[in-house]
Amino acid sequence: MTLENLIGKGLQREPASAVEIRRFLDKIATKLNDAQSQQISLDTRFDTAYEALLQIGLVALRANGLRPDSRGGHHLLALQTLNKSIGYPQDRLRLLDEFRRQRAAGLYDGSFDPSQAEVEAILDTVADLKQHLEQWLQAQHPELI
Repeated sequence: MTLENLIGKGLQREPASAVEIRRFLDKIATKLNDAQSQQISLDTRFDTAYEALLQIGLVALRANGLRPDSRGGHHLLALQTLNKSIGYPQDRLRLLDEFRRQRAAGLYDGSFDPSQAEVEAILDTVADLKQHLEQWLQAQHPELI
C-alpha cells in the first residue's frame, strides 16, 4: 500500500501550508502538556494524549499534501499510514492501534478505565512520535515549519 493508492479511498489531495502545520504542532504540544497534568483524571489524560496522537497522524498526512475525506475512519487511516507518511517504524503501529481500540472502548461503551501505567505508555509514545514527526518535517519539508 502507498499513500497514492488511498487517494479516492479515504484520502484526497490538498496542499498544506506552513500556517496550518504550525497550528497543528502548537495544538499537539498543548495537548501533550495537558495530558501530563496530574490535576486531571487518568481517563481525560489518556483521551487528551490520544487526541495528540491523532493530530500527529493528521499532520503527517497534511505534510504529504493529503487529507482524510468525509468517509469516516480517519482515526484508523491517520495512524495506520504513519509508516508511509513519515517512515514511522511499522512494528510500532500495533501499539498505536491498541491505544485507538482502548480509547474507543472507553468512549463508546465505557469499558476502558486507563491505569497510570497506560497513561504513561501513551504519553511516552506520543512524545516519541512527535519527535519523529518533527525530525521528518525538518528533513523532508522544512518549508512547512
